[in-house]
Amino acid sequence: MPKEKGLKTSTIVLMICVAIFFDVLQWLLAFIAVDWLAGIFAALTFFVWFALHGISFWKPKRIIASTGGLLIEMFPIIAALPAVTLAVTIVALDSKLKSAVPGLDLKNPDLKNVAKNNVVPFKARESTDDVSKAA
Repeated sequence: MPKEKGLKTSTIVLMICVAIFFDVLQWLLAFIAVDWLAGIFAALTFFVWFALHGISFWKPKRIIASTGGLLIEMFPIIAALPAVTLAVTIVALDSKLKSAVPGLDLKNPDLKNVAKNNVVPFKARESTDDVSKAA
């Protein structure tokens, strides 16, 4: 399985700002009943954006977040919730966390295993005659 490229923190912040823009736009367009149009553009925008950064949606948490956001946006009364922002934040932070701490399983966080796999073992320097004579 190819490794994901990951996202920079600045890209995540920009993605969340764009998601907030789409949520506000959807809320404003709901008054004239064309908020679905902004939802389509938001879904396509973030699908392409994540794909350009090598982020896959084919992981259980990401599938649930993205489809849950789309389902929330389909119903008129609850569409006022910032579902796009929430879904983008979950997917972006999930990918960032996995690239920042490789080997961390969020379902079963075994920090000893992560530490063992990500820490370079300490090697003591060999003593030299110069050091022992100076002491």
